[in-house]
Amino acid sequence: MNEELKLHIKKLQRRSTLSLIAILSAIISIGFGILFLFVPSFVAIIFFAIATICIVYLIHSSHTAKKEAKENIYRPVIFNADKSLTFEKIVSIFENLTNEENQLSASENVRFFRLKKSFKLRTVIYRTDNFNKKDFDNAKDRINKKANKELNISQWVNRMEAGNMMRFNIICTDVLNDALYQFLSQNANRNLTRVEGIINIAIVGNQIMIPPLYGECDLAEISRYKGVIKFINQALLNNN
Repeated sequence: MNEELKLHIKKLQRRSTLSLIAILSAIISIGFGILFLFVPSFVAIIFFAIATICIVYLIHSSHTAKKEAKENIYRPVIFNADKSLTFEKIVSIFENLTNEENQLSASENVRFFRLKKSFKLRTVIYRTDNFNKKDFDNAKDRINKKANKELNISQWVNRMEAGNMMRFNIICTDVLNDALYQFLSQNANRNLTRVEGIINIAIVGNQIMIPPLYGECDLAEISRYKGVIKFINQALLNNN
């Protein structure tokens, strides 16, 4: 992880932590303010003042996050491998991380793997010469349905278990076309907020690309994003 990305994630963590503290402090202060409202003292005023400061901070923080998202042009985050990563190489890495009972093939260009690494993970690896979102979605849906049926994967999990579950959609191609670039430029937050988080990953030559993370994020989403980066460094870059 480069220094710029580290600093960006630390900023997101700091803002998320302070916002959480402000929310809890505001709730507690309002509660105590109401409790002391009918007591002849200035205690209630102090608590309401604290709550007001917290609410002002939350409004400012939200405004700042939205302003950053609006004013900045976010691009995919890129990790550079020492040499080119082919579809076959990525498939081989995942084959070594799993056993045959957790692998499926829908065609020579679409593979499915289920494993437990940084997350309880299900991965679709998709090869294309010219990325098209509709074709990608169709291929992904077909192999996921096949995996659910043949590997007997339940669609119902408790929320505690789901918090450690992720889906990786890995797109292998030789050309980064406009459709793929725009797809990878979308805020990762949109999919990390799901009960079962999703991250889209593109591999183009020696570059591993993931969507950026920005704006208002909670600590769980940031933790998932850091876990994705850790997996890329440990499983993909170190196996290159």
